[in-house]
Amino acid sequence: HILGVLQACGGNISEAARRLGLHRRTLQRKLQKLPPPR
Repeated sequence: HILGVLQACGGNISEAARRLGLHRRTLQRKLQKLPPPR
């Protein structure tokens, strides 16, 4: 879900965090925990 929102925002973490209702730092931490895309 997070990656879908991030793609819809064109990779803009600040905008994606706003849409998800998260702080930008929280979103960055969540993204770091995800496995890297293949």
